[in-house]
Amino acid sequence: MRAFRSGIAAVLVLLAGAVGWSGPNPAEYKRISQCVLVRERQSLVGTKVQLTGEFLGGGNFCYKVPKVNIHTKNYLCFAVGKTCIIRLYLKKDDPGMDLLFRLEPGDEVTAYGTFDYMGTDYNYMILDGITVKKKSTAPP
Repeated sequence: MRAFRSGIAAVLVLLAGAVGWSGPNPAEYKRISQCVLVRERQSLVGTKVQLTGEFLGGGNFCYKVPKVNIHTKNYLCFAVGKTCIIRLYLKKDDPGMDLLFRLEPGDEVTAYGTFDYMGTDYNYMILDGITVKKKSTAPP
């Protein structure tokens, strides 16, 4: 009986945490495409933006970014959209990490974060959160 009550308490704590977490407020982020973001990157550094696209996957194609203290041991990097020109960094202890691990190619992801770049060709966002719209699994 004691284990049962402990289990119920744990579930209630998890539910309270999930309900209490509201994620990013889309109204605070400028909706923009990756192409526009890169084309106008000098004027958009530090801007809170949202990118939407199909999940492409994560991997080892991301770098440490010393200027903002990004280390790949603390962040997971992934990409969205057909043109993968912005790397998206999500902190490994972010509540959205569970969503990220359940993504499949084709799922639509909206990433909310702050844009920056380094060098001539490395564009990235440090994310405040993600939302996911699962692809349709209904037969055509």
